[in-house]
Formats: sequence, structure tokens, C-alpha cells
Amino acid sequence: MGSDLFLSYSRADRPLAEQFVKTAVARGVNVWYDEDIEGGRDWRERIVAALGSAKALVILFSEHSNDSRQLIKELAVADNMQKQVIPVLISNCEPKGPYLYELASRNWIPIYPNPESKLAWLIDKLVTEQGPRSVGEPRGVGLLSAIPAHSDNHSRLPLRRYDFYVLVPILVGGFLVSLLSAGDNRDWGLGISAIVSFIYMIVFAVRNARSNRSVFSGRSFLCYFVLLVIGVSPALVNGGSAAFGGLIVLSLIIAVIANVVQVFLRRIFQLNVFRSRIKKPLAT
Repeated sequence: MGSDLFLSYSRADRPLAEQFVKTAVARGVNVWYDEDIEGGRDWRERIVAALGSAKALVILFSEHSNDSRQLIKELAVADNMQKQVIPVLISNCEPKGPYLYELASRNWIPIYPNPESKLAWLIDKLVTEQGPRSVGEPRGVGLLSAIPAHSDNHSRLPLRRYDFYVLVPILVGGFLVSLLSAGDNRDWGLGISAIVSFIYMIVFAVRNARSNRSVFSGRSFLCYFVLLVIGVSPALVNGGSAAFGGLIVLSLIIAVIANVVQVFLRRIFQLNVFRSRIKKPLAT
């Protein structure tokens, strides 16, 4: 029989985890945690099986959790299985690194200070009766209906339909100005296209950061690079293939820089999301 909850925690927080399990058992809630790994059995295999049969992954998150490599593995498995992930903040801290990326937008439940005194409230919050049960039938995890599963809401590209209404006329117009103008007036076409491309690159960086894309996103880099190459395409008219080749190299460098900037913006946005969520715990 599967468990209601899979409990993840840092070793430093084991006393609280054991209290959580005792409180849950007293309320008829089945919780799996690493104490249940049988001797001689592969612990990785057991953890994957336990996550697969659990209704949700509950994380007791503290400052010690940021140093836990095991937690990030369990998160990856839970996401792959499309399990609900419910982070419970047990101390005044913030997720960092991969944990900020994975957990910031979840529905956090803060129970600090004195998390020990709030465990009964937490269990009641996580689990509710769902009508009569037959003998041996586990309680349903009622909070799951209120907490959406974490999903990758990234659009394939940070372009919106209205962006084409802005970009296409300006970029095509810039190219035509370079093509049809004479002398120094050709530079106006290149200047307009390059400036608009650079501005939109910043817009893309903000959108990618808000959607929690990492610096390693190939789609993000491709957007930056293609946009910049299109923006400097009037150079084909102005200076020929040699000048255009140089601008492509410059576009490549700027696209890399934009991806790095995106990762710093992402951290700022995700911290703001996390802080807003812990200020608004789920209603009692």
C-alpha cells in the first residue's frame, strides 16, 4: 500500500522529522521517510519506489537543506513522476541555487518560529477526510487539490504575437532604408534595426528570467542570437559580407552576455516570488 506522504528533510532536522511522523501517525496519516529503508536493500531503489507510491512529497526546508544533495535528487524524481511537492519552511531562511530554481514558485507553508508546536496544525492542513473509508484505506491528501503540480510553463520562445507586429515592420523597414538609400543615409537603417534588436533582447531576457529559464537554455540563446543577426542584417547592404561577418561574431558575444544577465535577473525574480509566497501562507 502506498503512503500518503513522502517526507524529505536534512539530517540536521531529523528530530523534527521524527516528530512530524509521530504526529501524522497519531492522525492516521501514513508517512514514508528514510527510517523505512530495510537493511540490505538498495536505498536508491527504495526511495524511487516510495516516491512512486506516495501521493505527495513534503519537504521540511531549513538552512541545512540548501546543502543537501539528496533533496535535489528526490525533487528531480518527484517532478519526473509529476508528484505534488509541498515545501514547509521550518526556519527563517531562503532557498539557494538549484533549490531556488525548483522551489521558489511552489506554495510554501511557513511554520517557523517554533515549528514543533505547529506540527499538528500542519498535518491537519495537509490531510483531510474525504468521506467514509473502508478498513485499511488511507486518508486522502486534501491539500493536493489546492496546490497545483509544479510544471514548466515556459513557452517555447519568448516571442508573443504582438511582438511580430512591432518587430517585423521596423526590421524590414531598416533593411529597406539601407537598401534604397544612398551614402551615409544607409547607416540609418542599420542603426534602427540594431537598436530595436538590442532593446528586444533585453525584453527577452526579462521574460526568460520571469519564466525561470536558466543560462543553459538553448532556446534563450537562439532567440538572442537570431534577433541580433536579423538586426544587423542591413550591414550586408552597407559594408558587404566582411562587415556582416564581424557583426555576427559580435552578436554571438552579446547573446552569451544576455544569457548570463538573464540568470541574475532570474534569481531576483524567483526570490521575490518566494518572499511573496511565504508572506501569504495558505488560509487556515
